[in-house]
Amino acid sequence: MNVSLRFKVISLLFIMITSLALIMNEKSTALIYEKTQETFQQRLEQLAESVKSYWESEKNTLLSNSMLYAESEKIINYSTYSLLNLLQQELERLISKTGFHDMRLLLKNGQLISSSSPIIAQSSPFNLKDTRLHLAQVELQYGDEGLFLVAEVPVQKMGELIGRLSLRRKLDDTRLKKMARNLQADVSLGVREQIVASSLEDRARDDMVKEHFRKSESREMIMRLVLKGEVFSVGRLAFEKTTEGDPLIIYVAVSQKKMLSLVEQARSQNLSVTGWALLLTLLLTIVFSERVLIARIRAIRDGANLIAEGNLDQKFNIVSGDELGDLARSFNRMASNLKSNRDRLQHYIDRIEKLANYIQNILGSLKTCVLTWNMSGYIETVNTSAIAELGEYYGDLEGLSLHRFLKKLKLESRAEMVKALREITYSESDRQFDIEIDLGEHGGIKVLQGGFSVLRDNAGKPYGFVLTLSNITQRKIIEQQLYHADKLSSIGQLSASVAHEIKNPLASIKTLGQLLQEETGEDDTRREYIDVIVSEVNRLNGVVEQLLKYAKPEGSSFRQQAFSDVIKPVLALVNHEAERNRVILKAEFDENLQVYVDAEKIKQVFLNLIFNGMQAMGNGGTISIRAVKETESPWTAFAVEDSGAGMPEEVCRKVFEPFFTTKQRGTGLGLAIVKKIIDLHGGKIEVKSEAGKGTTFTFYLPSKQEG
Repeated sequence: MNVSLRFKVISLLFIMITSLALIMNEKSTALIYEKTQETFQQRLEQLAESVKSYWESEKNTLLSNSMLYAESEKIINYSTYSLLNLLQQELERLISKTGFHDMRLLLKNGQLISSSSPIIAQSSPFNLKDTRLHLAQVELQYGDEGLFLVAEVPVQKMGELIGRLSLRRKLDDTRLKKMARNLQADVSLGVREQIVASSLEDRARDDMVKEHFRKSESREMIMRLVLKGEVFSVGRLAFEKTTEGDPLIIYVAVSQKKMLSLVEQARSQNLSVTGWALLLTLLLTIVFSERVLIARIRAIRDGANLIAEGNLDQKFNIVSGDELGDLARSFNRMASNLKSNRDRLQHYIDRIEKLANYIQNILGSLKTCVLTWNMSGYIETVNTSAIAELGEYYGDLEGLSLHRFLKKLKLESRAEMVKALREITYSESDRQFDIEIDLGEHGGIKVLQGGFSVLRDNAGKPYGFVLTLSNITQRKIIEQQLYHADKLSSIGQLSASVAHEIKNPLASIKTLGQLLQEETGEDDTRREYIDVIVSEVNRLNGVVEQLLKYAKPEGSSFRQQAFSDVIKPVLALVNHEAERNRVILKAEFDENLQVYVDAEKIKQVFLNLIFNGMQAMGNGGTISIRAVKETESPWTAFAVEDSGAGMPEEVCRKVFEPFFTTKQRGTGLGLAIVKKIIDLHGGKIEVKSEAGKGTTFTFYLPSKQEG
């Protein structure tokens, strides 16, 4: 929808004047409101002093009455001669129609007589050595019955203490309403998180309860609250504590309704005056814009439209010396320049488009990933290879920030890339680095070799940098295989030498032990020790045999074959043992999955891991075998998961170490041999376990054995 300039100018002026008027109106209203709040604050400060005076008056009145009652001859005589029924009736008579809640007398022998109960209670007798029993006091008590102001005074006869009289006044809604009438303000009392009494009614009281609970720890003395939809100025006082040490919070609330009504009335009058002023201003603006401004702007607009349509011979006839005249002359010069430069500009455009297509074709043909970043750290361009290598991992690469690119990398790769970027930024030295990308649970690791270079403009000034990445995953696999082969060769030679040196003495010990067995009768007590020697030599010989197998495994025979031909014989072999141990075997794999392995050695890996899983499940369970080959990944992932007892973290870190075992008679070479077989295949193996939740062994083998 097209909007005319006149409408825009009028609207702009109208908005500016309206905003100014509204701001002035709000400022004046705010000033009135501020002065009003100051008035309310002064009123609350005066009320606070009145509340304190009223409170002291209540305490003095209560104390005076209790002292008068304590001097009553009937109370003294009835107490002295233990006329308890008459004493209870006298307390009832004295308290009736006085406005006090009840009166109690605790005699020195521990008997408690109350005006509110005919039952005589019994408590501990007085400790007459306690001098505090002769003192009068006023305290605040809060309990299940409510909040009470209590005066306690001694009852004496001839200077002898015969008891203590308590006079209680309940601080309830009725009492608070009387206080509110005297103060001409609403009053509420709060203890802990409860409003125990209030002169407020219904919803206003509920709102005060919520506010007291929400601000129970607040130290704000004066606040503005909305109670039952009405605004109050509220003062908060805390100058008394209950016998339990809880502060008594007194809220004094003064309604702002009448004052806010006057403020709103003043605001409405200001708005009315502002409206009439705006209407007059709008009329003047329309006349000015139409006769002085809009007609000349229309002429420039029509001429500009002709230039935009390609009529570069168009000339403006506006010759005034103001800004519109300058604009017209600028349009005339622009039309002349456009006409002289149009052909040359078209020639440049054609050359740039041809060059851009040529560069794009080169980048698209490269097998190396090429990404360009601007100086703000955002990717501007990527070639086809970069999208193929990184698109699945990062999603849309264009516009991706350097921070987000680094965030998805491993910590070591991130550090290498940042170090190279710093070197190219400060010294412009070219430095190669490797980054690793985790392709997921079954995808393995992709390794990319990269390098940075500075991107410069025609003047030689840097305006970005270029990152090139090459996929060297297969090369890294070959290097890893060569490293493991060299390492295993050294360890194998040493282990084989040690094992052979041990076997010869073992053979001699075993032979001598068997001779001793033949020469020693079954009833000879030494026969038991000889049998242990032969048994332990046999076990040690088994360890040496396994060590030789670990040190110098049989020759390998790698070939491409279906994974089902490898795993199915293993499942058939362990099926009987699994049924005997109440273990369920589950195998999940693609029937068309092909692997390049030494089948007999990989079978040994699965047998070892499955039997270990069975031994970890004392009362049966489930063992799951999975095999997955993900596309675009050089690895095939295999997993053996059991639901056994699991292992702690410190055991997981050592399970592949030779001679480490948690079994009573284990050799500690089973999982070491498993790892050696995986290393022989150029793969890697991991273990994840949690005590009580089972263990998962995951190993990765390359899809094609190299070297």
